[in-house]
Amino acid sequence: MGKSSKPTIGYWHQLLLYIGVCHGPVDALRKVEWGGEDAWEGNQTTSGDIFIDKPELFGGEKKEGGIKGTLSVRMGEPTQMPHFRMLELRPGPWPAARGLMTLVYDGIVGAFSPYVKTCRWLVSRWFMGWEGAVWQPTLCKIGEGMNAAHLAYQTLTHTDWGYGASPADIIDEANLLGMAQTLADEGFGLCLKWSRSESVGTFLTLICNHVGAQWGVRDDKIVFTLYRGNYDVEALPLIDESNIVSLEEWSDPLVTGGAVNEVTVVGFDCMTGKDIARTYANLASIQATGQVVSEKIQLPGLWNLDLVDRVAARECHAKSMMPQRVKVTVKASAGPFVRGEVRAISWARKQVHRMPVRVEEIDEGTLTDSAVTLVLLQDVAGMAQTSYIADVGTGWVAPDTTPRPLDPEHVYEATYRDLVGIMRPADLAMMGDEAGYLVAVGARPVGPAYNFTLFTRTASAPFAEVGSGDFSPNGVLASGLGPTATLITLNSHRGLAGVAVGEECIIGGVEHCRVTSINAGTGEVGIARGCVDTVPRSPGHVSGTLVWFPDTYHGYDPTEYLDGETVDAKLRTRTSSGTLAEAEAVTRSVAMAGRQFRPYPPGRLRIEGQAYPATVTGASITAEVADRDRLLQADQLVDSDQVSIGPEPGTTKTFRWYLGGVLARTEAGVAGSSDTFIPAGAGVVRVEVECVRDGATSWQALSHEFGFQPA
Repeated sequence: MGKSSKPTIGYWHQLLLYIGVCHGPVDALRKVEWGGEDAWEGNQTTSGDIFIDKPELFGGEKKEGGIKGTLSVRMGEPTQMPHFRMLELRPGPWPAARGLMTLVYDGIVGAFSPYVKTCRWLVSRWFMGWEGAVWQPTLCKIGEGMNAAHLAYQTLTHTDWGYGASPADIIDEANLLGMAQTLADEGFGLCLKWSRSESVGTFLTLICNHVGAQWGVRDDKIVFTLYRGNYDVEALPLIDESNIVSLEEWSDPLVTGGAVNEVTVVGFDCMTGKDIARTYANLASIQATGQVVSEKIQLPGLWNLDLVDRVAARECHAKSMMPQRVKVTVKASAGPFVRGEVRAISWARKQVHRMPVRVEEIDEGTLTDSAVTLVLLQDVAGMAQTSYIADVGTGWVAPDTTPRPLDPEHVYEATYRDLVGIMRPADLAMMGDEAGYLVAVGARPVGPAYNFTLFTRTASAPFAEVGSGDFSPNGVLASGLGPTATLITLNSHRGLAGVAVGEECIIGGVEHCRVTSINAGTGEVGIARGCVDTVPRSPGHVSGTLVWFPDTYHGYDPTEYLDGETVDAKLRTRTSSGTLAEAEAVTRSVAMAGRQFRPYPPGRLRIEGQAYPATVTGASITAEVADRDRLLQADQLVDSDQVSIGPEPGTTKTFRWYLGGVLARTEAGVAGSSDTFIPAGAGVVRVEVECVRDGATSWQALSHEFGFQPA
């Protein structure tokens, strides 16, 4: 405010960052997240530059700055060269990073913080990065995920980052195609990252854990078996007395106390970068055992709540069914056997006929052995029955940080008291008579928000940022308020706990008062009326009128405007997601009128010795007032009912008397404190008293209307 220069209170940090992402190329860069906030979102499908313009992402200059700079996306083409900015800093040699997706960021990365915030990114890859043609391209992409069969195919065959085998040598393609078709029909795509530090076998097992499958080897080729219940039990290959050499173990669980009966599956929403979880419980098991046995399963490739939901139901069903476990030695001629495949077992002495079982373990012994030892597990695959398990669910919902308009909000020309509290005395003394400044107040919108940024303009110029402000406590009058009332009750009030006795409140944007008592719980506020350059409003304020408490919570524009100028203002909410768009903010306007220079109106209106009487009877009517002095009062909230202060040198008063709505008497240049009017007859009388100094009249005039009856 004023003509003082701003001190340096912090510094913006600018860096050149070289970031390795993954093997390239990818289908698209979709999103960049910095410090937990969305810095950029789009669909960058080729190498190129993206300009990120989010200088307020971390709170702007009031907090930790933001992001503003150029992000170079490098897909890793065979002809890619080192980035020019890196060569400018050091001559090299620098790697060209061919075959790798990298990012180079050059620009501002924040302020007021000694560390660089974490950067994350979202990339999508379905059809790029394959060696040659995409295998079964119509089945590859499932929603935002990739078909798990395609993940396995590429991991096994890619010569650069995968196992590097020939598909014909290592994959049973017909088997894998059947798996791919089933997963496509189920809408079961995965968003799953693989690091080269992890073995191919471990990654294949992770894929199988997600989709409910098992991988194994048959005829020297890798095959996959999906755990699904879509088979005909009567058609399954049979293990029975005809090919069983010996029954080693038959575990028939009768004790249910240790069985898992509640499963939580945790996935990862790649679009938001947050974990997502669902919990399912076997209600029958819980009721039978009287206890909950829980297990949590991390499956980061499940990228949406639907997949997490389905897998949680599947896992709960499988783990809580207490399947029978059989260890048996069978003739080798009954094979070959593959882990995960479904067989049927019959054993008369157990009264079991064609029970579906999964092959869990295979021990083929030595080359001379004619028998194979198997561990079989009763098959409980398939989706859960809704009557048997139930989703435990969660009541938590992520907060919405979208900036929303302030509602309500108010802008007005600054009073002399406002400027005394804002400006240095030397700047205040140098201020011109016609100067004016803008003040803004606004209520906190729905949802989390920091504060608001104030933008202003004159004429048709673009809006420019001039300041910021905190949300003002506020409420609405529960009932009407006459000119002598000193206790109000507020409805729909917000933030009253931040208001202190002695602070200012503004009723309806037209009457400034002083807080004499406050109860933040009930909304009852004691007030002293008609402070600063305002008077008690007569006949009063209606119920529903807005009341603001702006002393600590406001924004102001330090630009000096002239009497007669109209200033437009926009209050734009700031949240962790950014600043409210200019188009969504309402334009508020203030016509400057040299308010700070005008003399204060008189106070303590008494008509025939009464404060705001309803009727007066007599031969004449005398009105008396008390003096006010803006210079002496300075930043004090002197209410209208106080005795005389001043007046400011050169101040006179003007009395106007109306009878039946017609001006009947004007007495200007009054140096004293009273004037007498003799009405011509009965009727409604209104008296107005204003102050004049140096050709300027007071911002408001004391006024009251009453009935008159001659004595």
